[in-house]
Amino acid sequence: MPRTPATEAQRDAARRHLQKAAAGLYAELGATGVSARAVAERANVSVGTIYSYFGSLQGLMQSLWMQPLEGINARFEQVAAAVPEPLPRLRALLEAYVDVARARPELYRGAFLFVRPAALPTPERGPLETAVFPSLLVAAIRDGQAQGAMREGDPVRLAQLAWAGVHGALALPVNFDRLQLDATGCLAGDMVGLVVDGLAS
Repeated sequence: MPRTPATEAQRDAARRHLQKAAAGLYAELGATGVSARAVAERANVSVGTIYSYFGSLQGLMQSLWMQPLEGINARFEQVAAAVPEPLPRLRALLEAYVDVARARPELYRGAFLFVRPAALPTPERGPLETAVFPSLLVAAIRDGQAQGAMREGDPVRLAQLAWAGVHGALALPVNFDRLQLDATGCLAGDMVGLVVDGLAS
């Protein structure tokens, strides 16, 4: 007799069970401790179950951050929509990025400071503007250039530099916590000012 297909609620529960197992391993052992076999053992399922629900181990790991990131991206879009002038909008977006790191440090570390171990496959790269936050930076810079309020140059490249400056200021105290660096928020807050002043024409 054929087995009754799982309901959508049962499939959702199974996905959450796998995500909980993967998140637990990640929290305990870091990215290098997460393998399909380890997740399957923790969840008491076959390795094939991971692939049937998420397509790959990478798909499972990315799913841990996708839902929270949707909310963060919506916040970035609200910030951009609320500030019509390009230079203040750029500042507000970069400050919102810093706020995410301060308010949700675990999410920020997992989603934005993830360093891919060599054993994990490299994902296919897409254009910068397919991601919400950098696309909003690019739009603010283009608008600023059109008004003569921001320096000339490739807006995509300038957006990368702006993001890299603030992101680096957030990451440095985390990655080099053995050194006497200013607190993450202070360093990143000052970097926002430097970046915005540097892009102003």
